[in-house]
Amino acid sequence: MKLYEHGTANIWTDPHIRKQMVRAHLDPGTEAASRNPRTIEKTVEWILHGTVQPGKLIDLGCGPGLYAEKYAEKSWDVCGVDINGASLEYARASAANKGLTIRYREASYLEPFTDETFDLATCIYCDFGALTVHLQREFLANVHRLIVPGGLFLFDVFGPGISRAKAEGKTWTRHDEAGFWSSLPCYVLSETRHFADECVWGTKYVVIADDGEAKSYVVWDHYFTEATIGALLEEFGFAVDEIKRDLIPTGDFAADDVLFVRARLV
Repeated sequence: MKLYEHGTANIWTDPHIRKQMVRAHLDPGTEAASRNPRTIEKTVEWILHGTVQPGKLIDLGCGPGLYAEKYAEKSWDVCGVDINGASLEYARASAANKGLTIRYREASYLEPFTDETFDLATCIYCDFGALTVHLQREFLANVHRLIVPGGLFLFDVFGPGISRAKAEGKTWTRHDEAGFWSSLPCYVLSETRHFADECVWGTKYVVIADDGEAKSYVVWDHYFTEATIGALLEEFGFAVDEIKRDLIPTGDFAADDVLFVRARLV
């Protein structure tokens, strides 16, 4: 496995896996795609704390709308953006059932997709660290375009403590039934490597279905210190207002060393 190697398929847009992602988002018993309801509630309280009045909010990587609905319930004018059409299908139906007016758009948050601007932008679940260094900069440039001067960007990243929860190595497993990785029984070979100089962990999954089709997926997890994330934000015109490190209970999520960042466009 090489640094920033690409897989042959995208875990977020694969026709089978994107539907499994929705199921994982909505399962309160797992944090494989979204955090547990208690932590989500605490995160929303922190995000909206201190805001004078509701305004326009964009939720980048909104998934099935778990956070977007809570913002809308607090009278924010919400736009949710995600690349997973299956997540958005669920989100739209859920909002309609609850009588919530939320605009959802299927788009990549790495590219300009609207001329609209917002008072507040969020991107939760460590999505930022899953991007390569080049894409992180594209993302921040796009967020800069989306926020009004003085507006807020709130997101989370792993701290160095993620390395306590990970280990290098290779494994393989046999899945005798359809599941997350494939609609057929399959073998899954995985390799995890730590690129310490780049402060990133990478995991490559090779999925070989029983019909012979093989796909590979690569997932990256960058980690940051308060100094490194602050310096990166400064390059794109943001100043850090606050970094909070106690929203994730010990033992929860992939790692409990998570930095929640409140940055202001200056």
